[in-house]
Order: sequence, then C-alpha cells, then structure tokens
Amino acid sequence: MHDHTAGTARSDHLALAVGVRSRSRSLGLTVRQLARRADLPVTWLEGMEEGSAPVSHAALTSVARVLDTSVERLLSGAVEVPPNHAPAARAAPAPDIRELVVMTREECRARLLLHDVGRVAPAMSREPFVLPVDYLIDRGDVVFRSVAGTRPAEVVGRVAFEVDELIRMARLGWSVLVIGDAEHVTDPTETARLAATRTRTWSEGTREVWTRIHASAVTGRRLRPRLDRD
Repeated sequence: MHDHTAGTARSDHLALAVGVRSRSRSLGLTVRQLARRADLPVTWLEGMEEGSAPVSHAALTSVARVLDTSVERLLSGAVEVPPNHAPAARAAPAPDIRELVVMTREECRARLLLHDVGRVAPAMSREPFVLPVDYLIDRGDVVFRSVAGTRPAEVVGRVAFEVDELIRMARLGWSVLVIGDAEHVTDPTETARLAATRTRTWSEGTREVWTRIHASAVTGRRLRPRLDRD
C-alpha cells in the first residue's frame, strides 16, 4: 500500500524492509555499500530496514536502481535475483533472528492511522468475546460504528482494542493495544459529523451505533530483523 503526498511514499515499511534487505543481501551488498552506491546516508538505510525512517519516492528510486529492480517490487516485499546477478560467494546469510521492539505512543498512533479494522474486547461482558470492527481515529480516540442489536453495539465501559499486521513468510509484524473506556456517541451533531467522515465498512448493514473509546493507555510492539551491520 502506498500513496504519494508531496513527493513522499507512505508504504508498508515492513514489506519494504524485507524487500530491500533480502535483495541487497542476495547481491552481496552490505548496508554501507548500498548507501554509497545509492548516494544515501547509511543511517537512513538502517532506519528504513527497521521500519522507522521516512520514505521518499526519490530515495526508493535510487535504491531500486542500485538493486536493479523496481520501486513497486521493493514496496511489495518481493525478492528476485536476475540470472546475471548470482549471489556473491562472500555474502554471508543474514541471521534469522528477530528482535522485539517496544514502540512509542507516537509510533503506535501512526500504525493505528494506517489501518481501519481492529478487534474490540469488553472487560465487563458476562461472556468474554473479541470481535473485529471498522474504526477510525478521531481527536485521538478510537471510534467505531456498529449495527444496533449486535454485540459490538453493546460495548460500553472498560475495553481492550487491538490492531496488528503480520508478514508470516518473513516472521515480522507489529501489534498495538489500546486500553480505555467506551461510551456510545449520542449527540446528533457529533454522530452527523462522524458519519460525514470517510469511513469504509467490510460488511453490509446500517451502522447507526457509534462508540468512542477514550484511550488511557496505548502500547505496542514490533518485530524487526536483528542484523550484523558491516
């Protein structure tokens, strides 16, 4: 996923990191060698491989040129080595180790903004349940809408709300957990304002019940490759 705003590509950083790292290692290029040939800072490439550096289309074009591939292939996380680029004998395989990183609240919020489906679990329900809901971030709160009479529409009080993303083939991913208090939005002006926002739903049905989660705690973790950087 990527869209361009003021020359910046907002992509799936995890897929991008996998694509660039695997491609460069297959060609026998270290981070420093790739940075030198692409005329980019080593620190930027290191941050990009960790999923924390801002990504511009110009920088990705330079990286793709050195790696003899396309920007689209890098953004998809796809890996392919052309016949005339056999892996260099001196290139050691990257350690297959994952490091668990605790994300800041700001990074957690950024991840929440990139998605629109999460899972809600009420703490006070007589019978515990976890259900997916369409959501948006409004004024720092998680807001979701549901069909009257369904279990999500009954959610009030203390709740847990979770969003995650996994790249199973690469064993990478992240998870954000929001703990807070949920209440129904009943002000007609407020519900009209929320209804006017651009929201997508994944299933049919008239969603008239709006629920706002006032977050008291936002935490998150992500897995990143643990690499030797030479």
